Amino acid sequence: MRPVFAVFAFATLALALPAPAQDETPYDLYADLVVSADIAALPEEVRTKREQLIEATRSGDIDSLGAIMTAQGTAPNVSFGRPDDALAYLKEQSADPDGLQMLALLRNILEMPYAVLGAGSDSPSYVWPYLAVTDITTLAPEQIVDAYRLVTPKELEDMHAFGGWFWWRVYIGADGEWQAFVAGD
Repeated sequence: MRPVFAVFAFATLALALPAPAQDETPYDLYADLVVSADIAALPEEVRTKREQLIEATRSGDIDSLGAIMTAQGTAPNVSFGRPDDALAYLKEQSADPDGLQMLALLRNILEMPYAVLGAGSDSPSYVWPYLAVTDITTLAPEQIVDAYRLVTPKELEDMHAFGGWFWWRVYIGADGEWQAFVAGD
């Protein structure tokens, strides 16, 4: 009886929802995407945060990222599960107990070209690597080389099959807030 009721309830709900307008165009993530390697073109706040993060990676001490988090007032999102302690989570994700692999990964990502999501809007986000918001199924050879700087051919193949980048990426808001250092879809 319950499966029949569930199907009936779902069908009723579907019929009650308004039909999508025929002239609506679906949102295109790539429509307003700007990709650049020009660090000087970044807003000063974004450029400063990027430099702070790179400097922290050069220290060889993952706890230096904690100082950036504390100074900013909020920790970046490091997992879609939102762990209580972002720094401890990054250490746990590292292949070594000191978090050095995560520092190396963060620096490699921040040394790649970036993408501007929402360019021209009031609140764009700056994303490293640009590959995280690029159509992974249509990469040019030079973009594949960029991808191989961060992932193995097998990992890239898996992302191609998935249809998107699910490796680590960094988001910094236009105000310089380090918003995220996450992996996953």
